[in-house]
Amino acid sequence: MRKTLLTALIVLSCAVVSSAQSRGDLCHVYVVDVETARKAFESVSETGRVPSGVATGQTVFPEFRSVIGEEDLTTRTYPFPGNKLVITASVFYTDESMASAEGVDSMLIAVAVSEKAQKDAMSSENNAVAEVTMNERDTVRTKKYLRINGRLYLVGMECRCKERKQ
Repeated sequence: MRKTLLTALIVLSCAVVSSAQSRGDLCHVYVVDVETARKAFESVSETGRVPSGVATGQTVFPEFRSVIGEEDLTTRTYPFPGNKLVITASVFYTDESMASAEGVDSMLIAVAVSEKAQKDAMSSENNAVAEVTMNERDTVRTKKYLRINGRLYLVGMECRCKERKQ
């Protein structure tokens, strides 16, 4: 009877962990044309609303769910707006990089811009990387400014971790 109960508890706990891991963190990538966004902000400041036809200079790509697991890498690529460049976004989970008082598991997120899609954004040039421990985190973001053809852009990725827990 004890063996059966122990086996049932192990199977149940594995199912709960597997369910939580399969849901992943909810992430999205964005690009902001800084000058266009500044002009839109000024329009809103003057009128209190965005006038019709005013570009906001912001592109938000569709959300994706990361795969949570030891050494699991989730990578997505997106076309850079109005350009031939490619945005590579990666999420990676490990227990070998950054320990905290509550454990050794951590999450890395990275975004990179290059002429072609990269295998992952963590090891790419011209990237931004953030790392956070897995305990009680809510949201993690990485971002970077870059100049392309004389225009300043903000490129970033944000992952909402509490979404997974609900």
